[in-house]
Amino acid sequence: MASADVQGKFLWHELVTADPGAAGAFYGKVLGWTPQAWDKDPSYTVLLSPKGPVGGIMRPGADAHGTSAHWINYVGTANVDETAASAQRLGGRVVKGASDIPGGGRYAVLADPQGAVFGVYTPSATGGAGPAADAFTWHELVTSDQAAALRFYRELFGWEQVAVHDMGAPVGPYVIFGRGGQQLGGIFARQGGGGTQWLAYARVSSASRAADAAKAGGGRVINGPMQVPGGSWIAQLADPHGAAIAVNQAATAESAQPAKPAAQPPKPVAKPAAPAAAARPSAPPSPTPAAASGSGRPAAPAPSPAPPKPAPAPAAPPPRPTAAPPAAAAKPAVVAPAKAAAPAKPAAPAKKAAAPAKKAAGKKAARKSAAKKKKKTARPARKAPAKKRSAKKASRGGARKRSAAKAKSARKAARGKRARKPK
Repeated sequence: MASADVQGKFLWHELVTADPGAAGAFYGKVLGWTPQAWDKDPSYTVLLSPKGPVGGIMRPGADAHGTSAHWINYVGTANVDETAASAQRLGGRVVKGASDIPGGGRYAVLADPQGAVFGVYTPSATGGAGPAADAFTWHELVTSDQAAALRFYRELFGWEQVAVHDMGAPVGPYVIFGRGGQQLGGIFARQGGGGTQWLAYARVSSASRAADAAKAGGGRVINGPMQVPGGSWIAQLADPHGAAIAVNQAATAESAQPAKPAAQPPKPVAKPAAPAAAARPSAPPSPTPAAASGSGRPAAPAPSPAPPKPAPAPAAPPPRPTAAPPAAAAKPAVVAPAKAAAPAKPAAPAKKAAAPAKKAAGKKAARKSAAKKKKKTARPARKAPAKKRSAKKASRGGARKRSAAKAKSARKAARGKRARKPK
């Protein structure tokens, strides 16, 4: 592989732990990797996926007592020695000096100015790339100074700022970096201080199953599982010895539609108690993925699609955090009611069938109206007897009054006669 093909790309991932056997069994259950002793150095364990080697496991050096287990991510470079010198000139430091690897290649372990540890690697000039280049999909740096870290890695590997997404408080801006048009990872600043470190995301078919397997295997879930913009799922885990690793499940058609944008990127994984910088002094040369494949060089990662925020969607180019998948998903909901309303047209004949019923109702209403008119015209006839009765009553009343008046007049006349009779 030409050195230009590996420059600035993540090529290898190595776990430093006090118990390689237990670690191999744990990652076999969680990620499906098979641990295998390296044929050139049985003390070094190579992790294999069905596609080929994905990483390695080694014990810490003799002078690294008390250092917690941790992963080291190796970045490709054309010349390890020159890159190590440049790192020192830019304010970084050399943790483990440049060393040759049995079978070919050269590596070193460095730390950036803020203290995050990483490795650099120059593959052998012979052999082909390993077959498991896509085992890791995203690499995330948590740092105390985002701008300074980006300047350091730009000078060292030629990484460029591809995009910046404002995650709001307390995370702030999330910088996506890459090289040659390929997005490689993200950088954000840890709020309130704390350690700095790199975190790699491994590809899995199910983030929730990986999280359950981690807990069942004696590890723990640091954050997640959670869905990120674009529909992919992530979880941040820690193995039984405390080494942090993250997993990423690619988005599917079902999960991408309801993609619930994360309010903020995953919580930064806690830094091991002792800085990883002291992990590898005097450690034996680190073999490459070629250890299992015989190529004498690690597998260079295939172009990894750009992920959203902390976790990318590995299978296909995922929408950026500022994309609006939810809006796209909402469109079917608008169209569906219109289509469902179309079948309502056949109901029109029912209206015609109801016409006779309306006519019958109209005739019945007309008959009722006529009956009411007849009743109204008949009312005066019924009132006539009432007038007769009133007249008879008035007649009888007048007769009685006249009779009473005559009687009164008679009595008055009688009294007058008695008064005129001589005594």
